[in-house]
Amino acid sequence: MIELKQVTKQYGQAVVLKNITLSIDEPGIYCLLGRNGAGKTTLLKSIAGYQNITNGIIKVDGKTITTSALDTGVSYIENFARHFNLPVRRLLRVASEVNPSYDYDFALEMMERFELEGKKRFRQLSLGMKTMVSTIICLASNKDVILLDEPVLGFDAMMRVEFYDMLTESFQKHPRIIIISTHIIEEIAKTIQKLIIIEKGSVRFFDTLQSVEAKAFRISGLQKDVEAATRNLNIISQDTVNGLATSYIFDAPPEQTASIEIHPLSLQDFFIQMVGHKGGVKR
Repeated sequence: MIELKQVTKQYGQAVVLKNITLSIDEPGIYCLLGRNGAGKTTLLKSIAGYQNITNGIIKVDGKTITTSALDTGVSYIENFARHFNLPVRRLLRVASEVNPSYDYDFALEMMERFELEGKKRFRQLSLGMKTMVSTIICLASNKDVILLDEPVLGFDAMMRVEFYDMLTESFQKHPRIIIISTHIIEEIAKTIQKLIIIEKGSVRFFDTLQSVEAKAFRISGLQKDVEAATRNLNIISQDTVNGLATSYIFDAPPEQTASIEIHPLSLQDFFIQMVGHKGGVKR
């Protein structure tokens, strides 16, 4: 379980995280979305104990997280491989030596699956392969909380498909909290169960993907008809031009009529409407 209470993080005068209160108490694959500079990496590093926060408190399974905390139960993708320049196979072995719960067999299986050269040193790898080694070590850690920041960075299309399969298999084998920050939104939609949207250091949205699929819609038509259909609904954003209107809602859709068109929003379109306009979901 992850608990954040009134968490704020500042770098000098810049406030990167703003009074965030959030509770994640169920195993699942969570997607963390936000524009560049929204605070995603800062949030993940803070949960991992990679940096201290300015105010508030973060707990994982009841243990307060700080940079001095030991055995936090959290594995963060940047925490290990980048500090070493060992051959890949040796790197996987070292990870198992410092973590008794590490699944070395899983790590070796993934090394072979992704055709990683076991004798090649980490710094000799391509960006995509470096990211893959770090991700394998993170998932094989068997920690109860896994944090992956841009885990498909440098991956080609086939590697990304394999990665999502690996992630699902790892979760099925060991259900836990996995949080993934990514900009490749539509691809991850088939893998995740819950969605967190962060904007300008604040959590804008936290709900299930199922809820987004049930409530996120685009309503378009003549402005008067769209306004009538959405009058009592939760409107995320709205565009009007020359008497025509499009409203983006997060609510049960209105009844279909001949005067309006109703279309479900993709996860990417929902995200764009959430962070690209003023307003948003009322919770």
